[in-house]
Amino acid sequence: MIFSLFSKRSDSQSITYINSSIQIAVSRGILIGFSAAGFLAVLSGLIDLTDSGTDTAVFLIFGTLITLICSYLTRYVSEKKLARSEIFLSVFSGFLFCILCSSFLYLLLVEGENFADVFFESAAAFTTTSLTTLDFTNSGRGVIFYRTSSQLLGSFAALVTAVLVVPISDDNFGLRMPGRAATQDVFPDRKNAVKSITVIYLASLTLLTLILLITELDFFHSLLLAMSAISTGGFSRNTNYFENSSVQLLLSLGMIITGTSVVIIWRLASRKVGFMLRSSEFHIYLSLILGATFLIFFWADEGTASSLGKSLFFAISSISTTGFHISPFESWPIAAAFFILLLVTIGPMSLSNGAGFQVHRLRILFALLRREMIRQLHPRAVVKIRAAGENVREERVRQVVVFQFLFTSTIFITAMVLTISGMDLYDAFSSAVAAITTAGPIRNPDGLVIAVSSFSSGERLALVPAMVAGRLYLLPVFISLGYLLSESRNFLRPRRRILQAIRSNK
Repeated sequence: MIFSLFSKRSDSQSITYINSSIQIAVSRGILIGFSAAGFLAVLSGLIDLTDSGTDTAVFLIFGTLITLICSYLTRYVSEKKLARSEIFLSVFSGFLFCILCSSFLYLLLVEGENFADVFFESAAAFTTTSLTTLDFTNSGRGVIFYRTSSQLLGSFAALVTAVLVVPISDDNFGLRMPGRAATQDVFPDRKNAVKSITVIYLASLTLLTLILLITELDFFHSLLLAMSAISTGGFSRNTNYFENSSVQLLLSLGMIITGTSVVIIWRLASRKVGFMLRSSEFHIYLSLILGATFLIFFWADEGTASSLGKSLFFAISSISTTGFHISPFESWPIAAAFFILLLVTIGPMSLSNGAGFQVHRLRILFALLRREMIRQLHPRAVVKIRAAGENVREERVRQVVVFQFLFTSTIFITAMVLTISGMDLYDAFSSAVAAITTAGPIRNPDGLVIAVSSFSSGERLALVPAMVAGRLYLLPVFISLGYLLSESRNFLRPRRRILQAIRSNK
């Protein structure tokens, strides 16, 4: 950790602070990321006591030390208010160092694994990407709980970031406001937003866990599957559960909820049902699920009630970007494989737990396409972009176009790197889409799941940047990188650097 040369005197003692904005942002991210991993480690150690307890000591010692060290170092970081770009950098740093900290913990817990494998596993967990390389067959409850709860923490952090600072959507039924302002009626301040989202997560998790108990699952496995569904992580040690029609139906209902905007869920919890009924984005979201279900059911060509339930599970698992590992139908045309990729790319509603391009942005793009086609026929026509019967500001349209460019560019670059490494073109493309949408699993044209453990270490690591960027909705990552590039230019110019240091010291 790099400390500033300047000191600040408090009332009782002189303490050296980190005063530079970029250092403050990175330091806060490091401390938050390490503290989050430490908290999960302590919680997993307690869970491990309900099993054999072989990993309890490692969890508790590791988590306690990390938490205490981070708590002590917090006093050396200035409480200076950060700009939005610096907040993005802090969030990005927090994700990276939380992944890094968990990687070292996996090295202590899982034998015979190298750092590249555990780093990818940790990244897949916190980015809620349904990919895994480690063998958890003989792992205790503590390790499994840590792997699964990492998804919940990553999903929660990404959603809170989207609600608070990322201009991710307008209103869920078309108000003409930026994303931050569109949620002010529901979440008037940051403290209330975090509290409300926490309540939604805990209530959804508790409800789905209790409902799953009516099946053959015990409480612990019900809790694990509920966390995987609510977080859209899709991780499960035993994929045989997904062949049970009752489990399929209940998880499908849970994934429908987790793909719904938290704004609608909170309005619904506040007994404002009309808000949901008027949401055109919610209508499109349900229509996509129903249309995809019947199309997959038609392709399956089985005509049974169980195949209809499996088709629904496939459809909602894809569009919510949860990506549960379920075996395909015996009749699986190549069109179905591309259709699943399309659903994953579209993704769920904005301000939901899922990733992907998301329905609201796609709707704005279609409105923009319609306007440009009209302008080709009538160059002087003034055509406003409308979504859900309301005008969309040009600023919002530009944001969506920029997001589209970043989204497609990330897919292209990731697929190109994988193709250069020797991977098949279709597998490279589907891997890139699965990474940027944090969906998984990666399927071949026949619908069979490709084990990511068959990839080389370089190919797996090539997916990590897309996974992190996709989970954080792209903007925080790219803005952070641009901010770092700008600061590095200033650092290479001594005169400007000295003047900035003098101004900050005054």
